[in-house]
Amino acid sequence: MEEPPAKPLSCEEKEKLKEKLALLKKEYSKTLARLQTEMADPSACDDSLNSHDLQLVSKLKSASGSCSVDVSAMWWERAGVKESCIITACEYVVALWKPLDAKRWKKNYTWHFKEIPVLQIVPVPDVCNLVCVALGNLEIRELRALLCPCDDKSDKQVLLKSGNIEAVAGLTKRRLVSSSGTLDDQQVEVMTFAEDGGINEKHFLMPPEEAVTTFAEVQGMEETLLGTTGMSSIVIWNLKTGQLLKKVHIDESYHGSVCHKAYSDMGLLFLVLNHPCAKDGQSLEKPVFQLIAINPKTSLNVGVMLYCLPHGQAGRFLEGDVKDHFAAAVLTSGTIAIWDLLLGHCTALLPPVSDQNWSFVKWSSTDSHLLAGQKDGNIFVYRCT
Repeated sequence: MEEPPAKPLSCEEKEKLKEKLALLKKEYSKTLARLQTEMADPSACDDSLNSHDLQLVSKLKSASGSCSVDVSAMWWERAGVKESCIITACEYVVALWKPLDAKRWKKNYTWHFKEIPVLQIVPVPDVCNLVCVALGNLEIRELRALLCPCDDKSDKQVLLKSGNIEAVAGLTKRRLVSSSGTLDDQQVEVMTFAEDGGINEKHFLMPPEEAVTTFAEVQGMEETLLGTTGMSSIVIWNLKTGQLLKKVHIDESYHGSVCHKAYSDMGLLFLVLNHPCAKDGQSLEKPVFQLIAINPKTSLNVGVMLYCLPHGQAGRFLEGDVKDHFAAAVLTSGTIAIWDLLLGHCTALLPPVSDQNWSFVKWSSTDSHLLAGQKDGNIFVYRCT
């Protein structure tokens, strides 16, 4: 059921909204800092990102001869020993790299694809020895689970879903969510993996009658899932019941934005979005990410902060990732930029290496390393020191 259109705000209401926004900006840093402290893994404290200089740790080189498309990290467990490994994806090959020491990596497994190329890696939190990939040409056509076999040789793949798949994301508690089909028969499905990598359970979420383009779990609200749609709406589900709790229409200026991270505090939702491309000369600032706040009860939403490039730097958002309170983006200039979301400004720039522009960047989900890739297959592992 569609919500009635919002009435125009009066002058008094606009002034009250400005006051609320000023208070929100003031409280934001303290709120998010407390969230990070509460959510932090104590075992990762020694490896936290405390300063903002990038140190090259190691380099992986693909020998497949095809273009590199994505990188991620996963947990690999064998004989009771759990290690952080790196997954690289080229057009028709996905490889798992095991660390030999702090600087060297060995390729342990490869999964090969013949007919449909790889579009992206879809890591699933809380899962060992399994990673998911999305296959297709421009649009996702298949989702597959890749298993690390016990004999260290066989190439094991499991087809999870096929068809017109719009969006996919790995969730905590060994879950994978996907949106598929058309508006008339859209399915938003959650799969839960068993210990052996098989599907333990499937259930559906109520479709929002708009095409879902991205998903994000809400940190601070257990069993809450957020989605963005192609019609500039934010939809909120209860993961346990499948109920569609709310649909919030945000300003058209956010059209085309992707939600990279969602937090909850003070009864509000905080969303980190990439900033849509503005026309040249439209703004003196050069925002790459933006933070917005939503009151899920009233649907009121306001912009809180813009994360801009330093003076003299050029480029727009091409691809990026957010982890905890750090955001990283590949710019159209070929440079990688990093922001501390609490400080509100860019803290590091990584220019192209060996005259090769950066193509993608990911934060490792198993530690605090930054994984950066080039189209020629080179993957660089950086540590913030």
